Formats: sequence, structure tokens, C-alpha cells
Amino acid sequence: MKASPSIRLWLGVVLMLLAVSPALGDNVVPAGVDLWATAGEGRTYASFLSEPIPAGFFCENSPPFTGRIAFKGEPLAAEPAGSLGGADTVVRRLDDAAFDKNGVATTRLRLMALSLAGIEPIDTGCGLYNVKASLERGEQPTTTMRIVRTQQNGGTYEAPLSLKVRLVFTPVDGGARREMTRQVALGPSNNAVWSYTSTPRYTGKVFVDTDGDGKAETLLPKSSKFRTGIAPAATVSGVQTPVQQRACIVWGDATSCPVGYCLHQACHCTADPTKWDPYDPGYGCTYLHCLWVCVRCNFQAEDPVETEAE
Repeated sequence: MKASPSIRLWLGVVLMLLAVSPALGDNVVPAGVDLWATAGEGRTYASFLSEPIPAGFFCENSPPFTGRIAFKGEPLAAEPAGSLGGADTVVRRLDDAAFDKNGVATTRLRLMALSLAGIEPIDTGCGLYNVKASLERGEQPTTTMRIVRTQQNGGTYEAPLSLKVRLVFTPVDGGARREMTRQVALGPSNNAVWSYTSTPRYTGKVFVDTDGDGKAETLLPKSSKFRTGIAPAATVSGVQTPVQQRACIVWGDATSCPVGYCLHQACHCTADPTKWDPYDPGYGCTYLHCLWVCVRCNFQAEDPVETEAE
């Protein structure tokens, strides 16, 4: 007896999703790296209101700079070219992380690469300057990532970040550039999700630019099937089930999501954690860094298609 087209389609989807699920014995997240693309539209920024750039930094008579610089991501230089897609941020997990009986694992984190650029030049009182941000050369601070498995194929995590950022200011009309370093502490982000994927993020030897000179000089560790930024598929009795596909309008230079998932922003902030709501737009943050994540679309296929970004 032949199966109907709908049954064949259902079986195909189930088999594909089962291929994504890890073996039941997968109890360790191997050390490695997580790749991120920064969400633009001014959501990522540095505010200098509470810690101004000193007077005279840009020129002899420049006033203290107390403004806000909005950033966008610039893809990191990599070899082979294009091997990291549009990634502009690399976070390294330094240790293998084993899940305990409660489904919790921990590992140390360290920023490995960063590539941001100001959305527009800033007015310093003595001319317009373009701004770029990368990591300061040398070892970066270390923080702790707490990974929680909420289902067999994924879950959530908490990962505050600490980094030393090098800001480079280049005059639009030419002249000597200025540099400064700032230590930044970013609290855990909202929408922090992870899942196991069917294939690693990259294969073979991949080099990345870690010092902001535009040359890919540092070898990345081997990629794994552990993937931050993508929510796990829904499960029923341990078997993954398909999700509703949603048509989303994507803005900016965002990366794409798997079928059935939509892009959302996950933001790290440095505001007082007793006053900051992780789901608000980031009012009061000294630094806000928003990254793209893929979460499951949650409305029925017959719902109207969105015509604008959320």
C-alpha cells in the first residue's frame, strides 16, 4: 500500500528533525567558540555620559565627549574567505562542560574577536570622526557561562561577558587617528538559547582576525554541533516535532534562520541589574550589545504575514 503525499512529507520532516537530535549519551558540551552577528538599527551602543572622553582628546580645544555612539557589526576577516558568514563577534568556551543530574553545566568564557563600526560619524567639536571597535590586544577577561538543558536537544544559558575594547577614531577629513581602551562588563542577555544542530558551524581549518588589523591570523578551535542563538525544536515524549513556518520581514544585515524560526534580538546591558528589565529597549544602559538569535515562530500558518519588523 502506498503512503499518501502528506504522510510521506510528515515522515520526511520527522526523520530530518531526528537527525538533528544528539545521541542520548551526549552529556558534555565540548570547548569551542560561538559566533554572533550584531543587530544594528542603533540598538548596540556605548554611552559616555557617566564616563566622558576627556577634554582635549580629539584636539586641543575639544570638549569632553558625553554622547552615545551607535554601532553596527562588520563581518570579521576570515580564511577561507566567507567561512564565518556575517559573524562579527566570537566568544570562546574554554572548557568542556558536563551536565550534572539537574541538567546544568558550566564553562569559562573569553571574548576572542570583535568587529564593530559606528553607524555614522560622531561630532567631537573639532570635526567628524569615524569610529571602529575591536578587542584590545592581549588576554581578555574571563567570565562563567551556565548552560541549562531544558530538553534533550537544547535549552537556555546565562553568560555575562567582560571585555577590553579598543576604540579607534579616524577623522573624516583626514589626519591623525586617536585610540583609547575601555573595560566593558555586559550582563547576561535575554533570549539566550542553544541547541544541537545537524552539522557544525564550519569545517576544516579556519583563521580569524582577533586584533582588528583586518588579517585573519588566529586558528579557531574545532567546531561542534553545539550552537548558541538557536532555540531547540519542540519535543513530545522525546521526539522532535515540526514547528509552524512564519514569514518574517528582516531588516539590516541580519543572518538567516532555519525554516520555522524567526530572528529576534538578544541584548546584553550594563545598567543596574536591580532596575533593568532585560526585555525593555535598554534605557539607562551604559553599554548595550544586541545580537541576532533564532527563536521558534509561534503562530498558526493561516495567520496573516507580517509586513514590518517587530
